[in-house]
Amino acid sequence: MCNPPFFESMDEAGTNPKTSCGGTSEEMVCPGGEKAFITRIIEDSVVLKQSFRWFTSMVGRKSNMKPLISKLWAVGVSVVKTTEFVQGETCRWGLAWSFTHTSKNAIAPRIAEKNNLSFVLEGLNRQFGAIHVLKSVESYFLASGTSCKLDPTLFVVDVTISNESFDAILKSGAGNSEESTSCHLAKDASNGSIPLDNLSFCISVFQQIPGSLLLKGSVQRRQSSLSGKFSMIFQQLELALKREFCKHNAV
Repeated sequence: MCNPPFFESMDEAGTNPKTSCGGTSEEMVCPGGEKAFITRIIEDSVVLKQSFRWFTSMVGRKSNMKPLISKLWAVGVSVVKTTEFVQGETCRWGLAWSFTHTSKNAIAPRIAEKNNLSFVLEGLNRQFGAIHVLKSVESYFLASGTSCKLDPTLFVVDVTISNESFDAILKSGAGNSEESTSCHLAKDASNGSIPLDNLSFCISVFQQIPGSLLLKGSVQRRQSSLSGKFSMIFQQLELALKREFCKHNAV
């Protein structure tokens, strides 16, 4: 990721609050500041769009994000992604863009067999933390009659899905009975083993920065006949959690 010169002059760099600037003028200064520097990267990316899939840059001033994003849409990018980096009292922002169309139909065949997937929940209210999302993951799978076990110390939910519960997950409102869930869990516990046709995986929740959580899913038993459907399950979970915790970001 490009770490651009953030300032228009060394005098401006010296006024940066709570920051000890030890770089040279070649490292820290650019005519027009970081906005002009990143704008030139954007213009170069238009020329190089057939050679690279993604372009990225760090941004030191949040006020520059809006005009830079507007510039990106103006030059015809297909995708714009942003994030925030926080270390102590210092904040930086990440800006990424691509001219490649990421059609769901185009990428579905390639991700179908992936056994490790992840997504990020962004824009969460401060009252929601990793434990709230973790419990929601557990409730999501229990509602479909799926066997799962939550470990709040490791922030992990272990899930075992049968063909029946897989169908229920794909149907909204299916399998919400606590009775059927309890029966399903008791049956698995009494057997003491996981049927070969079942899919076993774990969901982990990690705190990224305030208001942002990373969720990772990993298949534990790859020989299952359901392992190829893991991406579909994980995508359904992502949609459900974003509806619950990121309502203000919904389109």
